[in-house]
Amino acid sequence: MTEPDTDTGTGTGNEAEAEFSTFMHRWSAAIVANDIALMNEFVTDDWVLIDKPGIISREGFHAAVASGALTHSAMTHDVLSVRRLRPDVAVVITHGRNIASFQGARIEADEWTSDVLILTDAGWRCALTQLTPRAVPFDS
Repeated sequence: MTEPDTDTGTGTGNEAEAEFSTFMHRWSAAIVANDIALMNEFVTDDWVLIDKPGIISREGFHAAVASGALTHSAMTHDVLSVRRLRPDVAVVITHGRNIASFQGARIEADEWTSDVLILTDAGWRCALTQLTPRAVPFDS
């Protein structure tokens, strides 16, 4: 695994990596549980996901999960970079992998994720997630 790039302002890089790795692991577990109430604990009310179809609102993502149209059976994130832009704002970049089903079709994703997290009174919450598919290595 690539060494994380951490710029936390306070504390050590390892502390920031551990804190945000735990956050990402717990959020992934909530998504794999397909539990909207648990997922809400990790995102802001105005969270958006940017993926291949475009901008997906929290309400749209959660509605797809609640209806059963979208389910996840596996999800992992390796934190590669943590940047504290301010004491209450962090950008976390990960290598994410997941297995899901959308309207009955299996999806396997291997992607880079960029998450903007905001520190609230309730703890860290994600305000924006950008997914970028990893390129398949070119065989020469």
